[in-house]
Amino acid sequence: MEWADVSEEVGSNQTNVRRILSHLARISVNAPAIQIAVGYLLADPRRVRFVSQFGEGTGLGMAISAHRRIEIPLAPWQGFINGVPVPDPLLWIEAAGTLPNGVVAVRISTDDVELMQRLSPMITQDRERHERREITERVQNLRQELDRALDLYNEVRHVMEVDQDRQAELTKFLGIAENEMHNLGQELKFLKGRLESVDE
Repeated sequence: MEWADVSEEVGSNQTNVRRILSHLARISVNAPAIQIAVGYLLADPRRVRFVSQFGEGTGLGMAISAHRRIEIPLAPWQGFINGVPVPDPLLWIEAAGTLPNGVVAVRISTDDVELMQRLSPMITQDRERHERREITERVQNLRQELDRALDLYNEVRHVMEVDQDRQAELTKFLGIAENEMHNLGQELKFLKGRLESVDE
């Protein structure tokens, strides 16, 4: 991807974030906490990531409930910092100052059709990023496991050359190592295919 394409994609993403936040502000005029949070997020839309759920490593998070047609027993706004609930947006903003460049994960629950339509592709992007990250981590772990299995295989082969009395036992270990390498290789191939499909 060319730098111009990256710049265009980032700019488009920020525009979509602003539109979503502006629409959220319009439908939440009676929720002061949401208004404060939206104002904070609009100051730097590059930091905003709309998510369907918070991940384990979420440092800064906001859960927003904006419903106009149905009653939902949820607070309009709830903040989180490193997993710790912060119920007041002003306190959250003050505490978030310790992570000035951190990504803010925003989970929105709503019955507003237009807002849901705008959010859908953004959340899909987040899911794809999460899936890509999980697959990449698993691929790295598999490669390490494959290296260890190969080391074991080579070590057993070496011992077989010098220890003729343990051929039956070592042949068994050799088969185990070969089977493990085969299984790891198959999973690695499958995950590489998934990674390519996610990146398309």
